Parts: sequence; C-alpha cells; structure tokens
Amino acid sequence: MTEIKNTNTRKSIKADICDYTVIDLETTDVNIYRCEIIEVSAVKVRNNKIVDQFSTLVKPEGIISSLITSITGITNDMVKNSPNISEVLPDYLDFIGDDIILGHNVACFDRNIIKIHCEKLGLAPFMNDTLDTLRYSQKCDLDVPNRKLTTLTQYFGISHEGAHRALADCIANHECYQQLKKYYKG
Repeated sequence: MTEIKNTNTRKSIKADICDYTVIDLETTDVNIYRCEIIEVSAVKVRNNKIVDQFSTLVKPEGIISSLITSITGITNDMVKNSPNISEVLPDYLDFIGDDIILGHNVACFDRNIIKIHCEKLGLAPFMNDTLDTLRYSQKCDLDVPNRKLTTLTQYFGISHEGAHRALADCIANHECYQQLKKYYKG
C-alpha cells in the first residue's frame, strides 16, 4: 500500500484509507488570511460509506460580495440569522474529532483557514492528518485537462449538483476519492 507524507506531523498515512471525514468550507475570499468562513460541512466516512454529516451556514462579520454569491449561491440574506464562527467551530471540530481529514486542496486552503480560526478563538490547534485529493489526483493516471473537483467528478460521471456548496462538495469529493483509488500510481 502506498503512503502519503503528512505535513502536520511528518508521519505517513495510508493512501488507501476507508475511515475519514471529508471537509469543505465556503469563504468570502480565496486569501486564507483575510477570508471569513460562510459555510462549513463535513461527512464522516466509515468503511468507505458516508455514515453522518454536519453542515451549517456561518454569519460573517463583513458582507458577502456579489462575486462570491455568484460562485457559491450563498447570499447575505441567507446567513443573516446563522451562527458566527465562534459558535460553529467548536461543534465542527467535535464532529471531525481525530479523524484523517480528506478534501480537495484541503492541505493549502481549508486546513489552514481552520488552523487560523482556532488560533484566533483560542481553541486547541487543528492538527489532524490530511489526505488532499488534489495532490492525490496528480498521482493518478487520468486523461483530464486539470485536476479541479468539478473536472474529476465529470470525468468519473459523479453527480455534483450544487458545486461550490460545502456539503455537495464533501459528498462529491468522497465519491471522487473512491474512484481515484483505482487509478493511484503513487
């Protein structure tokens, strides 16, 4: 079985995992230092099957730009009565627990945003092992023009309605990972 280096602890984790939690965030910006979280989702996977899910909108301090609304479909009106990140993040982290987190570009984006918010809120550091399906897909023998999640789901014929909404992305990412395992060349 192939191993992937874990950038948190320098330990290796197995690339072919069957128990993990897929995470995804929607944010107000792509800059991890200035963005605010507007949606968090996660799906817990056991023995390669989704067994539980967590998803909520999050009220940012600022406003959601029309560009972000056009990408995510999330409006300022949709989040106006939602909890803020200080209320949501502890429950989200409890849901994830000590699981390996899986996500698309999770190593550079989602994980780092969560780490930053944990520090800001005085929460324990977010140090879960990570399997990034963007990096993983780069070690797969696929004939695709790019490694975007939407491209990969289309390639595998996976339904991905609601792309760029966190829960839809988590579910599609899980299904995509199940297919990617067959092509992994580590």
